[in-house]
Amino acid sequence: MKIHSMVLAVFALFGASLPIADVPAAGQAKEARPPKPEELVGSWIGFWEDGEFTRLDLRADLTGYCAFVAPAESISHDSGVDVYRVTRWTLQRWKFLVSLAPVDTCNGSVYLKGQVGVYNLELEVGGTDGKWKQKVVLHKESRIEASNLETKNKIEKAEKN
Repeated sequence: MKIHSMVLAVFALFGASLPIADVPAAGQAKEARPPKPEELVGSWIGFWEDGEFTRLDLRADLTGYCAFVAPAESISHDSGVDVYRVTRWTLQRWKFLVSLAPVDTCNGSVYLKGQVGVYNLELEVGGTDGKWKQKVVLHKESRIEASNLETKNKIEKAEKN
């Protein structure tokens, strides 16, 4: 009886914020639907583990552009922005692969691959020579802009009170 009361109390406290799982009969877990390619179209931004900024622009024709730049306060920032043409991007269920070609011939060849998350792209970028690799997490630029504006406005409102 104590457990039942505790469950009711927790539900009363959290109400609709608790996730409701749709569990099919016979105890089988319902599998989430993988994203469709058109859901990934747009601009994605984020940072490497070492702070390098990345922008990935995905087009509906499965091409696009990708650019990397070191933090402004780092010495390597002086080398500028590395831009790559996305010659093809593919989505195989949750697996995400990007074929990149350097726009400037002085840029080395790199790969970009990983998984599609619920709200992000969890990727690995590295040299095709295998000498280096970094993790990079990208988020839809529009999602970041909306959240940033909303939180900024709320803070400004709080400062006035």
